[in-house]
Formats: sequence, structure tokens, C-alpha cells
Amino acid sequence: MSLFGAKPAGQTTGSSLFGAPTPAANAASSQPAQPTPSLFGRPAQQSQPTGGSSLFGAPSNPTQQSPTPFSNLSSTTPQQQPQIGGGIFGAANPQQPQNRGMFGAAMSTQQPQAGGMFASTAQNQPNPGGFGLGLSTNNQPQGTSSFLGASQANVNNTTSLPQGNTTGYFDSLLSRSKKQASEQNPLEDLPSLQLGLGDLRQRLRKLGPQTGPLQQDKARYILAASGVEPAAAVRDLNEFDVRIGGRVERPVSSHTYVPGDVDVDAYLANLQTKTTLSMIADGLDRSERDFDNFLEDNITMEWEAQRKRIYEHFGIKTKDDGLADGASGALGRESQAGFGRSRRTAKASRSTAPGIKASAFGRSNLQKSVIGTPSKIGSHQPEFTDVQDTTRSATALNGAASIDDRFLREKQGRLSERIRQFNLARIEKQPYPILHELAQVAGTSGDRHAQQLVDAYHAAMTIVGENPEAETFAGDATARERQFKNNYLDLNDKSAASLEMRKRILNGANAFLERKFFQEVEGVIAKYPREANLGGRPDVISKIKAYVRLRHARKDLVPDNTELQEANGEFVWAIIFYLLRAGKITEAADYIKAESTTFRSIDRTFASYLLEYVSSPDRRLRRQLQERCNNEYNQRFRIAPENSIDPYRMACYKVVGRCAVSNRNLENLNTEIEDWIWLQFNLARENDKATEVAAESYGLQDLRTSIREIGLKHFPKSPSEDDNGTFGMFFFLQILSGMFEQAIAYLYAFSYVDAIHFAIALEYYGLLRPSDPWTTADSLLSHDTRQRPQLSFGRMLGYYTRDFRAADVASAVDYLTLICLNADLGGEAGRQQAELCHVALRELVLESREFSKLIGDIRPDGHRITGLVEERASLIGLREEDDFVKTVTLQAARYADDNGRTTDAVLLYHLAGDYDSVVSIVSRALSEAISLEIGDEPMRLMPVKPRSDGKDPEAQPNSSLSLASIDDPIQLAMTMMSMYEKDAMFYTKVEDQNRIACLILMQMSDIKGLVEAKQWPEALDKIRALEILPLDAEGDPARIRHYAAKFSGLSQTVAINVPNLLMWTITCCICQRERLMTGQFSGNEGTRKMMCDNLKQISMDLTTYTSQLRYRFPPHLHEALARASAD
Repeated sequence: MSLFGAKPAGQTTGSSLFGAPTPAANAASSQPAQPTPSLFGRPAQQSQPTGGSSLFGAPSNPTQQSPTPFSNLSSTTPQQQPQIGGGIFGAANPQQPQNRGMFGAAMSTQQPQAGGMFASTAQNQPNPGGFGLGLSTNNQPQGTSSFLGASQANVNNTTSLPQGNTTGYFDSLLSRSKKQASEQNPLEDLPSLQLGLGDLRQRLRKLGPQTGPLQQDKARYILAASGVEPAAAVRDLNEFDVRIGGRVERPVSSHTYVPGDVDVDAYLANLQTKTTLSMIADGLDRSERDFDNFLEDNITMEWEAQRKRIYEHFGIKTKDDGLADGASGALGRESQAGFGRSRRTAKASRSTAPGIKASAFGRSNLQKSVIGTPSKIGSHQPEFTDVQDTTRSATALNGAASIDDRFLREKQGRLSERIRQFNLARIEKQPYPILHELAQVAGTSGDRHAQQLVDAYHAAMTIVGENPEAETFAGDATARERQFKNNYLDLNDKSAASLEMRKRILNGANAFLERKFFQEVEGVIAKYPREANLGGRPDVISKIKAYVRLRHARKDLVPDNTELQEANGEFVWAIIFYLLRAGKITEAADYIKAESTTFRSIDRTFASYLLEYVSSPDRRLRRQLQERCNNEYNQRFRIAPENSIDPYRMACYKVVGRCAVSNRNLENLNTEIEDWIWLQFNLARENDKATEVAAESYGLQDLRTSIREIGLKHFPKSPSEDDNGTFGMFFFLQILSGMFEQAIAYLYAFSYVDAIHFAIALEYYGLLRPSDPWTTADSLLSHDTRQRPQLSFGRMLGYYTRDFRAADVASAVDYLTLICLNADLGGEAGRQQAELCHVALRELVLESREFSKLIGDIRPDGHRITGLVEERASLIGLREEDDFVKTVTLQAARYADDNGRTTDAVLLYHLAGDYDSVVSIVSRALSEAISLEIGDEPMRLMPVKPRSDGKDPEAQPNSSLSLASIDDPIQLAMTMMSMYEKDAMFYTKVEDQNRIACLILMQMSDIKGLVEAKQWPEALDKIRALEILPLDAEGDPARIRHYAAKFSGLSQTVAINVPNLLMWTITCCICQRERLMTGQFSGNEGTRKMMCDNLKQISMDLTTYTSQLRYRFPPHLHEALARASAD
């Protein structure tokens, strides 16, 4: 077996180094010779239909030619003759004698050929070489070409080279090599072949033809078009060379062993050195591979997730992204590179989960934005995934579809005004009836669900005990901020705090439903006074009697064929029931006492039940009375004939005695949906489960389960299913039952504006459970480990500001401030909510660029004016307001400076107290303005957005537009430096180097103005006063060297303008000399000549000065110096 190929069967001959046949190959001349493969090419085998390939050529089958990397470059027709796969840079191709290979190798005509590594043979026609490799072909019909161009033995010849002297053979080989080199690329003469292997190897390297860069580029492009990567192929070749034992090229050192060195110690030392170097090289290669693998695994593994976060942060969507399959489409597109499929191994990203809190690159910039991307008011794509799943519509969050944007904008304006007043009241520690105010706005909105929304607001007011008339919190006149936080967020359902909260919800819901019914009673009586016949005593009992008479007259008191028990012309059971329905249980007891004689005749025991019911704080009967009442109810229900019992009597027993709790319906009565809702809440009780009978157990949790089931069956689940605004009723039921988080999440899909403001009111009183802002950023409604619902309150507010923050940044600050309502939570939760608020405000500041309004402004004396953020420091949990404001200001300043907004950066750094950075930025802007050529348009800056809100800014007290209208860097520098020079509080915090540099640049700006005004002498005097250029050296080399030594101590902003200063000086010298030489009234001739000589000496000194500086001046400056010195 040879070194690079399997020995063919039946052969015992070996191969020489370059494919020359060995003597053993010529032993039998009667048989066709079949030499084994050489190092750089393998001859074809005639006896077998499939031959071995060359170094990288694939074997072919008898019927189909194996494709090569360049098989698409020539059109070939498969033949029945056996084919031998070509090498990587040459392929044999039958039947087309004139076709040339990739690098000039012609294709054979009849016989299969074996291409060498860089050449293949041709037949009958000597074709010129291809892309500069310079490989010529010979006229041997069936030979193969080795690397040196020596033709190998024909597989069909019956004779081979003689075994004796082969000098003639090598001579012909050498002559052909010289001929090849002289025809295509002249090389130096080849030496004799009596050399060592090392010398032969070095000479072989020099024999290779040189290719031009253009040809190499062309080859690389063709390779790339064929699907082959040249860099990968070279890398594979190198790895193959090392793997098979090839020698690695290394620089020849002084310790390299030469063949003539016979010293054993030197040989061993040389061997040890080479071994050490090889180990070092292998270690470096291994380290390089490990480092590449590390980068592959750690740096690029999160790129797809990071890019997706960046897209989400800036609101970028690809054109193929849809609402239904946006996520999957994005992943499919991102997995493919720009020019084809990525070769990188797909790795599972650690941060693809929506709940990841941080990434390898941090959370501050690459996480999803807290406030969302800006968008137009009205319809926009929801940011929460669960809301997207609910809507399933292209017009997702648009409130009611028929509402025009103008009405929605007006509604948002009224609501934002209430929120602004709300925050001001919080700053002043004054009560503000937020639920009442928001209910008024909702009542005038004209929405289809407005009535249910107003009822929900009033129900919440009743639950929390909000009093719109209260002017102080003293004496529990009204509910306080975050009053119910501890009770509502208590993790123990059986604790006293949780029990009290559930009782409050039930009592509040009952009280609201009963009060609303009594208001309806009064409204109906006022609408139909004749039928009601109220009379002259408008007390509660009289109104209920009138209401019963009115309904009886309208024949809707009970269904037809239903008997009512009547006494003294009154339906007594109906009157008692509606007194209970209106919550007037005391009046019901008084009515029974007044009609005691009548009730003794019709029902002796009900009076005792009702009196016990009224006296109980929980509206419960004692166990003995409870059992007796239930027995009487059950007996009448089973024994009495149909339609023989007054249905109002049975309803009164059900309400007072909580009879048949499992059947919570009013039988044989004309009732509304509100009556059924009231019965559910009236029968529910929150008591100790251990002491309560199982059959009578019906609490708030059971009520919530019933409402949830009703919602799934009878109410729309998405805006596409709603036609008449019935979702408002289900939202109202959820608020009544205390399902606040589910109610807000449900309403958000239908009307996000109303949902957000209702959530603000609930959060103010502590009736919402906020979620972790970082782990549940993509979901509006989530659940904790105890399966308690929680709402993403902070991000909901942040996304809401997209509608208006570009036009009304003050309102956006008011809404984002409310995120800190949850900052009073204990432990890490409160800190996260405060952090979320601060991040949202920081993003708002950077996005809006309303720095003077949000962070503050500067008065003419340099003192600051507080901004909106600092004014609300007490609301956003800033114990030391300077820390947060300074942090936000510095971050905004760096952001503005990086984006080239000089005036913004100057204002922000000044507000942050970093006066040295102010001077540095001003100096940089001034340096850029000075560097412009004389006559060019002056540089202008982007001014700061003013603080005015559409009013006259001059009429506003404490307002300053000192930086708002400045767009000239020179004026900006003069304003800031004059301000700083007047107050020691400023200039003591500025480094002397920056302050001096700024002053020098201001003087250089004046010099430029003088040069533009052609005031040459004044400009030269000011340049001399700078003491930067040797204008007073008068040819003294020592003084010139002194000035040159001072150049290295100049500030960078000053040093980059020294060439301009030199050019201005040369211009002044030339122009002033010309003026003196051509002036008619120049005065004393000697003085004029002396002045001209002085100006020329200045030019010569400047030439010497520039030659001593290690600074590369522009060529035109040297030309100007040369002309000035020569004149």
C-alpha cells in the first residue's frame, strides 16, 4: 500500500516519490503495467471499470460521471466507458477534446484519464494553460501528468523504462520543465537533480507558477458560484497535510538541522528545539480552536433572542410578519443568513423563554421596553401575548370599533386631566375621589358599555367607602391611599384580614345593588306619579307601597294566574320583599310591627324571624330559628298546591332564612337580571367553615365560580364576538364579586382606556395584585405559585402612554408615576416596582428629548429650575431625589452626546452638576466650528426643546430659554463660560486644562473672524498673544524649539486647529506684506521695509517650527509656507 492510496489487487510494485515507476514495475513487460498511485496523481486502471480517485477526486461509476466542484462549468454527456474522477483542480472529461478545465487542463478524448492535483493531461492538442497556473500538456495519448509535469507511464504500454541508468529520462524531464517555464512564466534555471530531499523540496516550491491577484479573485468568485468555499478548502487541505504527515512550514531558525551537520549533540538539540516548537505550535492551534469554540458557544448563542428583543424594543417588524403566525415566521427567517443558510450550529438559546429576567448582555437596553414603542392614538397592536390570543383580529385594541379617534382623543384628554389633579392631590396629601371622578368621565363618553362601567365605578366606591364630599382623611371620612393593601394581598385565606376583606366585598356589593334598586323605585314613581299615588308622606314605606301599586296597575307585579295575599287592600308580602330588596330592613321591621295584628292572623312566626334578621350584624338567624324557618319553607313548598302560596312570601322566607341555598332563584316572580344578581350576593355569607352546615355553605368563592361559569356560557370572550356591548355586564359582575384582576384583563381586550383607568383607581386603594415586572413582561394576566391572579399593572400603564406621550409628555409622566403605587410592597416586590417606574421615566426622558421640561432648565444666573420628574419625587419613592435625577440626567446626557446633540448634552451635564463635561463638550463643538474653512457656511447646533406649553414663554415665571434658541456653538460657548466665570461654585469644579482650552478656542474664533474681515494686523496681534506660534522668535532657533516643545502640551481640541492657525498666520503675513508693498501712502520707506522683512521672517520661522513638530500637516500648508518664504 502506498502512502495515499490503496494498492491495486495483484500488484506488488511500489511507487516512487513523484510517481516514477520502480524497477519492480517493469518485471513483466508482457502484461500491462499498473503502477500504484503517486504522491500527486494516480494513473487510471484499465482492468477495472471503476478507478481510484486522485487526492480529492471521487471515484465514478460506469454509467454516471461523479460530480466535481466544477462539474457545472462544462457540459458533458455521460458515456458507457469507465471514468476516473478528477482531482480538486482538474477533471478528466471524455468526448470533448477542446474543452478546457478550470485551470487550463484539457479534457481527454477517448481514454479515461487520472487528473493530478493541479493538472490533468490532454490528448492530441496542446492547449494553453488556464488561470495562470502555467501547466502545459503533451502529446502522449494516454499519460498522466504529475506535479512536475513529468508524464507517467501509459497504462496500455507493454514496455517500461529500463532498470539501468535513467539519466536520459531525467534529462528529458528537466528539458521539458525548462521549456514549460520559458513558455509561460520564466523562472530561474533548475539545478541538477543530484540534490538532497530538502533542497529538492525548496526548489519544487519555486517551480510553481505565480498567479496575478485578478486571476485569483476571478477563481475565487467562480469557486463561490459553484458552491465551494475556498477558505474552507484551504483549511481542509492544511488539515489533511498535517494529518497524513506532511511537513508544516515554519520559519527557518539558526538551530535548523542541515544535512551536513553530523554533530550528535547539535542534532539532538535541534530535534529537541523542533519538538518544543511543534508542541508550542500545537498548543497555540488548540488554544485558537478552543477560543473559536468559546465564541461560537457563548457570544453567538443568544444573537437571535437579542435581535428579537431589539426588534421589539424599537417596534421593528419584517414585512412578512402577520398577527397569527408572526412569531413562527420571525423565527424561520432569522434562522437563515443573508446569503444562504447559516453554517453555525443551531443552539438552544437560554433567553428565549418569555420569563427570563436578564441576559448575557444585561437587561437595561436589550429587554423589552417598559413604555413600548410610540404609535398613533387609537387602534394599535397589543403588547401582551394573552391579549393577542384573545382578540385574534387585525384591529385588535380599538375600544369600540365604531368610536372615532377624535372622540377617543377627547376622552383621553379628560381622563388625563383627572389623573393630573389626582397626582397633585397626592402630593399635597389631600383626598381625591378618583372613582367618582372617573365615573363622571365614563358617564359622558357615550360608549355602549358606559352604564355598566359607571355602575362598576359606583360599586367599587361602595366597597372601599369612598366619599366624594370628604375634604380630609380625619375620622375615616373617606378611604385612604393603599388602605386595603394588607388585607387584599394576605396570602392566608383563613386569616382574619382575608375574611374581613371578603365580607367587605359582599357587603359593598349588596349595599350598592340595594341602593341602586331604591333609586330606580324613586325614578319610576317620579315618572308615573298618577299610577303610583304616593300621597303626602314620602317616607321609605310609602314609596315602596306606591311602587307596588304602580307595578300592580301595570300588571307586571307577578305572572298571570298567580294569587297574591292581600290585607287591608295592600299586598303585604310584596311590600316586605321590596323593602328587603331595597336594603331597608329596619323599615321592614317597623312595617311588621305596625301591621302586627294582620301578620298574627296570616303568619305568626315570620315576625320573629325578621326581627332576629334585622338585629344580627351578619344578617343571620340563630341555629334554632334557622332550622325552624327552613322546615316551614320546605313544608309549604312541598305540601301547598301550585299557585296557592304567595310567591313573595316564599321569597321573603328564602332571603331571611337562607332557605334552599342550592336553588338561588326567585320562583314565580317577574324579576330583572339585577334582582337575580342581588339574590346571589344576599345569600352569600363568609363565616367559619368549621361551624357551618355543609348544605348552607355558600361563600364568595362559590359565587365567583358561578359568575365565571356564566361568563364562559353567556358573554363574549373577544371583541369579534361582541355586537351590542354586553361585555360591560360581565365586567360589572366581576367587579361586584371582587375578581378585580380578571375584570381588568377582560375589559382590556374590549376597551383598554377604561380598563387602565379602572385599574388605577383599584391600585390606589390596594385592590390589585401586581405581577413581577420582569418575569411576566409578556402577559397582562398571570398567576402566582398559589394560583392567585396578578396583573402587569406597570407595563400596562407604560404601553398606554404610547398614544399621547409624543404630544403631551407631562401626562405621560403622571401616568408613569402611578407605577410606584406598588412601591410600598414588602421585600423585593416593592423594589422591583420602584425600579420599573424609574426605568419607564428614564426611557421617557431619552425618547421625548423634553429635557428642560422633564429634568429641569437653567436660569440666567446658572441655577436650575426643577422639572416634572423632580416635582413628583415624593410620588416615585425618591428618598434622595438627587440620586435618581442625577442618574437619569447623566444617562440622558451621555445619550445626547453620543448622538451629537450638543445643546442637550450641555444642558443635561449642567443639571447633573458635571460642569467639567460641559466645558469639554462646548470646547469640542467650538473646535469643530473653527475647523471649517473660511467662507464656508457656519456650523449650526440643534437647539433644546423649550419648556413652553403653547403659551408665551416670557410670561411664565421662572422660565428660561437660554439654551432653547442657541444654535451657534460660539454663542453657546460664550454663554456657558460667562456663566461659569461669575460663580465660584461652577469654575472651581472645572479643570484648568479644559477651561484654558475653551478660552483659547474662543480667542481663535475671534481670530478667524478678523481674518474673514481682512484685518491682518489685528489678527496677527491676537495670534501672537496666544503664544502658540513663534511670531516673536525673530529667527532664534532656541525660541522656535521652545514653542515646538509647547505643542505637545496643548489640548487636543486646540492642537487640531493649529494647522488652521498656521494657515491664517501665513495668509495675514502675505496679505499684509502685499498691502505694504503696494500701498501709495505707506509713510517711511525704511519702516515699511522693516515690517516686510519681519513678516517674511515670521514665515520662515513658521517653516522651521513645522519641521520640528511630530505632527503631519496637510500638503497645502507646506506649499503655502514654501511660497511665503520664497516671496
